Formats: sequence, C-alpha cells, structure tokens
Amino acid sequence: MKYNEMTPRYQALLRRVTHLPQQILSLHGIENMTEYVLHSLCDESCLNLSKAAYFVDNPDFDCLKGVAGFSKDDEIYTCDTVLDDREHFKEHINGCAFNKRVRSLILPSPRRSMEAHDKHAHHLGGLLGMENPQFHSWTTKHDNYGLLIFEREDIQDLQGHDELLEALSILGFCPVH
Repeated sequence: MKYNEMTPRYQALLRRVTHLPQQILSLHGIENMTEYVLHSLCDESCLNLSKAAYFVDNPDFDCLKGVAGFSKDDEIYTCDTVLDDREHFKEHINGCAFNKRVRSLILPSPRRSMEAHDKHAHHLGGLLGMENPQFHSWTTKHDNYGLLIFEREDIQDLQGHDELLEALSILGFCPVH
C-alpha cells in the first residue's frame, strides 16, 4: 500500500510509530522513558488504547514484573507536550494511580511454568480493573518476553490492522526499572 493510499488514521499511526526511535534516542537516560513510549503508543493518534499495562516476563529469574501503565483517565498530556517539559511529565507519571498499580505487580513467570500468557492476561487485567482485557506478547532481548494487557474504547478501531501491535516491540528497547 502506498502512503497516499492510506487512510488519514493509518498515516497518523505510521508517523507516530516511525518517530518513536528518534524520540527514544533523545530521551536516553531519563527515568520514565518506558512510560513515555507506552504513552506514545497508547495515544489517540497511534493505537488509541484506553488502558494498557506493560510487563516483562523473565523466566530465568521466575519473574513477571509490571513496568509501566497507562490509563486515559489519568492522563493530562499529549505526546507532543511531554518532550517540552520532561520533569513535569516525570512528576505526573509517578503520581498516576494506574501506573503505580502496574509497577507494584511482581508475580512468578508464566513462561518458566510453560503457561500461555493469555491465562495470565485475563487474570492481570481483572486485577487492574479492565473489563475486556486483550493482550499481545512478544520476544524481547535476553530471552525475556514483553506482555501488554490493554483495553480499547472502540473495539472496531484498527480492526484488520492488528499487525500494528507489533510496534509494541519497541518497548523492548526501553530500560526496565
């Protein structure tokens, strides 16, 4: 598909995803880079998620750790304004209840027990107050796995474009604190 043949929605999503690597480089060293990337991916102009919880599953250390959380209910930022005031974003994101709840979760690794992520995604989604959790998992560096549990307000949004969830793998380049 050629760029000019894409819908405006798809073009906006493509712009957001292709600018993320440059933004990751410009944010190198800030404490909340992972939250920023998750925030960018969840934004209306990208995947348009209402809630998302990012976990790293480390089978070697038998640990499924909550890394970052996003909830539209907590957000006051657009992705463009984050880069303008990084310190305020840090204060804001550290105060977000949903992000705190996600980061507080540390459980045994499903992959170490040879269990599928779908079972844990529904359980974790319930713990996080999600009514209809969906998930996407992928392989990351050091034989770990990324797991994103999310909700969409508009189930039809991006229907037929689920391959765009592969953009979530960019979270694997972010530090895990």
